[in-house]
Amino acid sequence: MARATAQMGKGLRGLLMATGGLCFVLGVALVFLWHSSLVDLTGAPRLVGFLVFRGAEAALIWGGAWVCVRGWNGGPEVRQG
Repeated sequence: MARATAQMGKGLRGLLMATGGLCFVLGVALVFLWHSSLVDLTGAPRLVGFLVFRGAEAALIWGGAWVCVRGWNGGPEVRQG
């Protein structure tokens, strides 16, 4: 059984796209610019720091892209039929 939901408002869609884009850009910046300095700054063993920070960076990139696309699509549409 399908669940009918209302479309998102333009303000919420814009906020989701902006938040998703910000998370995506932050994740990319962490991957390419600040990864090694963060690992060195924390003092954690290199392997642990690598795994933890790469996981967090992947979550930021994937999650930011998902939120941005969710805002762009505007939510599920009510099916006619």
